[in-house]
Amino acid sequence: MNWINENKELLLIASPVILVQLLMFAYCAVIIKKEGVANLNRVIWLSICFFIQIFGPIIFMIVGRKGE
Repeated sequence: MNWINENKELLLIASPVILVQLLMFAYCAVIIKKEGVANLNRVIWLSICFFIQIFGPIIFMIVGRKGE
């Protein structure tokens, strides 16, 4: 409990970043499931989006989306 009290400011600053990351990953996961992917297979793109944090979904949006 003491750790939470000492780091409340850090938690307040980090929570929007974590929320944005989760929303970006969820959006990319839906796109990958519905539309498919262009270059790599789906599992690899999901792994990139999840493990590379903020930049993974951005890379997917630029490179990995299936063209129309």
